[in-house]
Amino acid sequence: MFKLIGIDDLEKLAQVVDGQLMGENTTFRSLVVDSRNTQQNSVFIALHGEKFDGNVFCSEVLSKGCCAVITDDPEIPGRTIVVDDTYLALLKLAQYQLNKVKPRTLAITGSNGKTTVKEMIGSLLDHQNTVVTKDNENNEFGIAYTVLKIDKDTENLIVECGARKVGDFDLIVKYLWFDALVITNLNNSHIGIFGSEENILKTKLKLLEALKTKGLLIEGAFNNLSKSFSKQDPDQNKINIYQANDEGELSLKYSWLFSAETNESNLDSYHISMIKRDTKSESERLNYSLNLGIKHNCSNAVISIGLLKEWGSSEQVIQKLDGFVSPQKNRFYCSKLGDHILINDTYNANPTSMMSAINELNTNASYPDSQIIFLGDMYELGQSSELEHTIILNELMTIDKLKLLILVGDRFKISYQANTRAKESSFIYHLDRRANPPKEVLENTLKNNSVILIKGSRGIKMERYLEFLKETII
Repeated sequence: MFKLIGIDDLEKLAQVVDGQLMGENTTFRSLVVDSRNTQQNSVFIALHGEKFDGNVFCSEVLSKGCCAVITDDPEIPGRTIVVDDTYLALLKLAQYQLNKVKPRTLAITGSNGKTTVKEMIGSLLDHQNTVVTKDNENNEFGIAYTVLKIDKDTENLIVECGARKVGDFDLIVKYLWFDALVITNLNNSHIGIFGSEENILKTKLKLLEALKTKGLLIEGAFNNLSKSFSKQDPDQNKINIYQANDEGELSLKYSWLFSAETNESNLDSYHISMIKRDTKSESERLNYSLNLGIKHNCSNAVISIGLLKEWGSSEQVIQKLDGFVSPQKNRFYCSKLGDHILINDTYNANPTSMMSAINELNTNASYPDSQIIFLGDMYELGQSSELEHTIILNELMTIDKLKLLILVGDRFKISYQANTRAKESSFIYHLDRRANPPKEVLENTLKNNSVILIKGSRGIKMERYLEFLKETII
């Protein structure tokens, strides 16, 4: 449910969406996009997607108390506002709300780390009336929904921007604007849908067109985006900060070079050293000791710190990153299961995030020496799929601490069957996606205190093994 500022009748609403009101004018209370959430005197926006058609529900919502529907079908009976495209109507409403409130606005995109950076920055700005993308509402619809949630008191708007295909941001940049843009990193996640890394790059960089004059870009993906599109080496540990001029051209303001070392007295804590490289002034040095849980959160923290310092946040505010825990319990979420440590990382997977999770198990000395790993297929990798799954399997076979490896799905099956050592191994098993692991083997392995990692792409639903483990252990 969304409430527009300064508009409460259908004629004014029709003007904003460039539509035609069919029927008498009346007042309304709110906008809804889900037919299950209709309220008296609300207006339903009949959106369309690959698997839904809002027009199907127009008669139903009108009977439930909606005073009108916004539709692209002039044949819908009842009071309607007819538009050419209901998604464009949604964006025009978001644009209206954004221009009415004018909050400080940040967009976040990238292949990995979007949600974590959103949560880090959002949690530190929550004292300033901040609206943040809810959960994973980061597609072309969710971006507009997030904007529509702001009200007259909103000071900051943090929008997570995910793309699943080329062109997802093309309309977004025509209607919305941002004061700052974060690009966390770029890799071949979803390359099977995008077709090439070049298309992934073009799609993410499209958001630059919505960056305001004097707007900021903070990124950890390139060597120097203002000069070339050459990608940064993953081990380079550098965050660049740019500013857009009146013509929208980017110039590099400075970079943060950083290192992260485990705190020996607290293995979930990291010493982060940041050095500012700026040709116009002396180098600035910053040091933080932050309890971030997993090492790859260090780069997310540096990006967040870079943005917050540009926005004038105090060191006292930034220090609140210490002890950051993602509210989502399926993103490398650690918990105790009997005498074991269970890591639920079932939200999603791509080659970069999967390798990062594996490396974390082998570099963090706080975990038990016995490792049990459940890995499900990585989806949407296109022609790279077999190679990427093979690389992961080969890496796993070098780990001495690995006592049991369960591979799930058709993609890992190809790599498993092609690997003679894996097939002959006594601790590596492949399962079809609905099969359970051999219970006796699992119980024998669990006699020792273990760290258990479960990870895979969203579509393979690896969370089912959480329940299986709980039944086995408890």
